[in-house]
This record gives sequence, structure tokens and C-alpha cells, in this order.
Amino acid sequence: MQSISTKKLSYSVASLWKSSIEQATNVCPVLYISVGNHIPYTNESSPPDIVDTISSEKEIWDNMFAAKRVTGNDVQLVLPRINWTANTKYRQYDDTTEFSELISSNTSLNLKPMYVVTSDRNVYKCLSNSVSANSTVEPSGDYTTSNGNIATADGYVWKYMYNIKPSNKFLTTDWMPAPTTTSALDYGVSSLGVVDGELTTIVVTDNGSNYREASNIRVDGFSVGQSSVRLSNTSLTLSIFSIDSLSNLANMKISGTGFATDTYITTISNTTGVLTLSANTTNFGGNANNISISTRVYIDGDGIGAVANAVISNTDINVADAEANIARINVTTIGTNYSRANAFVYGSGSGANARVILSPKFGHAFNSAKELGSNSAMIAVKIGEIDSTENGLISVDTSFRQVALMRDPYKYGSANSVTTSTANSVISQTTDLSIIAGLNFTLNEFVYQGSVDSPSAYGFVHAQTTNEVRLTKVKGTFVAGLSLIGANSGVTRTITAVTNPELQPYTGDVVYVQNAVKTDRTDGQAEDIKLTISF
Repeated sequence: MQSISTKKLSYSVASLWKSSIEQATNVCPVLYISVGNHIPYTNESSPPDIVDTISSEKEIWDNMFAAKRVTGNDVQLVLPRINWTANTKYRQYDDTTEFSELISSNTSLNLKPMYVVTSDRNVYKCLSNSVSANSTVEPSGDYTTSNGNIATADGYVWKYMYNIKPSNKFLTTDWMPAPTTTSALDYGVSSLGVVDGELTTIVVTDNGSNYREASNIRVDGFSVGQSSVRLSNTSLTLSIFSIDSLSNLANMKISGTGFATDTYITTISNTTGVLTLSANTTNFGGNANNISISTRVYIDGDGIGAVANAVISNTDINVADAEANIARINVTTIGTNYSRANAFVYGSGSGANARVILSPKFGHAFNSAKELGSNSAMIAVKIGEIDSTENGLISVDTSFRQVALMRDPYKYGSANSVTTSTANSVISQTTDLSIIAGLNFTLNEFVYQGSVDSPSAYGFVHAQTTNEVRLTKVKGTFVAGLSLIGANSGVTRTITAVTNPELQPYTGDVVYVQNAVKTDRTDGQAEDIKLTISF
């Protein structure tokens, strides 16, 4: 039995994960972004690889010196950022093409996914790429222009999806945020830009041959209200269209003086050259006044309003039949409320076929994140948002090389995980030792109680003040009243009190970790930390 998990599964998981954080109830997970590892790497320019083991997870806890809670405002669904670039081909939306293909690139073909973000930070979906042409005109405009359907001079048709403000913290060089609803007004969206059953694109699946058009056809004079007209020269007409039978012209458009708009030929007599019309004539005409007979595209469906025209590849009367084919079909009036539709090409030739591309249910831009394939969520928090030290909880005289995402850790000494009501927004994860005044230890130094070869307790100096030293990577239990010794500096200070970290090490789950090059913290500085998780 065959089966498939659609891309919507990944979107659903990412969306549910985001929603669970936003709800902030006591049954929802509590997440923290932690920073750690102030100890230099062996090679500072090359962070070590991370392995998914229990031992490695414990080491992440040992490295940790601070964490900040993730709230609903800190998480957003995101997409890979695709900047509009001139002379690049973009895939066009197609309801019959695999979604993974629509959002993929092909470097050798200079082909990009079906969406772009422009210099105005507008996001558009490509509805038509002008038969696989390069895009040369950057789209502009929003939902107030033709319900967001933007036609550019290069033949492309784009759908406005949303706008990203320059202050949006989820916009990076590699990622861009995506809203899930038209209620997200800060993204410049509106229900006015969402039209159910929009019919914007028809593709030619077979070009056919011998499709010709003519504007120099003569018919005998006719008066108002006639249901038919007669060709003045049938043999010349056959020659112009390079056909053997006048019946080839049935269902083609007929226009000129005296004909109503959208009139077409319903039947034609091969013997008399009489053309029966779909609508009676509206004025006197014929004789010296030429008429036009051209290819007609008929759209059959359950919606309303769609109008399309066929473009002939070569209109030279002397061109070979194979070169006179249907190059493309342009939708000149966008239709609405189509859940099914077929397009039929009526012309002098044969073999041409076309297919209507239908929009998603509810219409394009109804849920931009889902439509453009978001399967990732970004967490963006700022360390030092309150002040550089987050009310003294995070040292500025330090560095960090590791960032992790923790889920449902326990309070220190507790048998239960924190809840939304008990979790603090900023926590210190160092073991803080109050000490008698004296000489300073060296930052990052190994300090201990007992003997250096067999210490009863030890850690590494993360930060210090006159009467306090903060440690990470603590093992054992420090005892007040005994000396703390620096392995390198030789400094000895007596401990007067011990303050444990806020969270119980090794509890909850570390669900994401990233090693990076060193970031130095300084007074007056804040760090933006952004993690992107793909599902």
C-alpha cells in the first residue's frame, strides 16, 4: 500500500508547536533559551560538532550560565528568504505540481521557488511566469490593486501575500516571517486580497498547429439584427487560413463594424460560406469593411467572469503549419468562485489543449504560511533587553559560545517542572559563592575545594565581584567556611555562603543546541538570539 505525508504535515506540526507556546497555560510547555560555555574552544574559529547523547545534554547544562524564557511574542513561523532578483526565473503556482517542487530551486536552470520578497519587503506568490520566462520587473502594489493580482510588463502575474515591517525581529538574511491569517494586520494583509476560486492562469499543454488569424476578411453587406453573414470570397478565406474546409472556422471569434463584443461563429456552410453568429449584428457592415476572425478561448466552469485570449506564436501568413501554434493563453479578466474549470481553444488549427490552474480553497493569501510551505519556526529573544545584566542576573564581563533551547526544566531541588505561573522570565544558572574579600581569581579559572588532584567540589569562574564569585560546570557540593582555591592564580578565598542555580541541572529536555564562535558581552550591549527549528 502506497502512502505519503504531505508538506502540510510539517506545517501543522510547526503551527501547533507555535500555538502551544502562545497559549501559555499551565498544561503548555515552558521553553527557555540558554546561553553558556564561557570556556574557550581548542580552536576558537572552529566550534566543535554536537552529538545527540545523554552525556552531551548534561554537558550543555554544565556549560549554561543564564537563560531567558520564550513567550508567544518570541516565536513565529518562517520561510527561507527568497529575494526578488532581476533576470531570474520563478516557478509559477500550479495546483497539479508537487508542492516540494514549487518551493525548490534549481541553480543550473536559474530557477527559484514560487515566492519572493521585494525591496519593499512585500511578499508575492508567482501565479504566472510568462511561459517560463525570466522575471525582469520587480512587482509592486498590495491587495488594493486588483485584489492583489499584480501583472508586470515582463508578462509575470504575482499575487500580493503580505508585507514585512523593517522592525520585524524574525526577518534575517536567510529567513522571513509568514502570517497564518488575514487578521495579522501588522503584516499589511486584508480579507479584501483573498478571493475564493480566483481563476488567474491557464497553461497550454499542447501547442497544436496551423492556428492562424486574419483581419482582412470580407463579407457581403449586412444590416442590423441579422443572425448570419456570408463570406465574399470563400477560396481566398481558405487560402488565408491555410485550411481545406471552412468548418475549421467554427467557434472562432468574429469582430468588426456591426458585430457585438464576444460574438463567435456557431456554424458555417462549406458550400455557401454563410456564417451563423452567436449574437445578431448591431449595425450595418460588410462590403468594403474588413472583419477579423481570430482564435477563441472558451472557459467552462462553475465560477464567473474569467476571460482569456490566445497568443499565436507566429502570425506570418506564409509560416509553416507547425510554427503557427498557440504560444500561450493570457487571462485578461480574472474570474472568481471557480472550483472546477476547463479551457477550450477554438481556432483554424487543431491539437491545441489547455488546462486551468485553480486556486487553493478560500483563495490565494488566505494562509500565507501554509501556502508558501512554512515548516519552520523561529525563536527570537534578546539577552539584555531589560538592561545589559537583566537586573544583575547575567554578567556582562563574559562570553558565550553555545545557545540551547530547553523544555520544561525543574526548579532547583523540586520534583516537578516549572509551569507558566512559576517560571521566571530571566534566570541565572550559575552557582554563586559569597566569599571573604581578597585577591581576584582569573576569569574562566578552575577553582576547587579540597585538593587539586581529588577535589571535593569544583567549578570554573564565570564572573566575580568583590564578595562573590559565580561558577559554571560545578561538580560536588561547596561548603561554607572552607577555602576556595584557584588552580592557576593560587588565590585562596573563604566561602561564607552558597547560592544554588535556579533550575535543577539535567531536568526537562534540551531540544535544540547550537555551537557558535565566541560572543563577548559588554556593558551597554544586548544580544539578539535567533534559533530556527524545522519540522
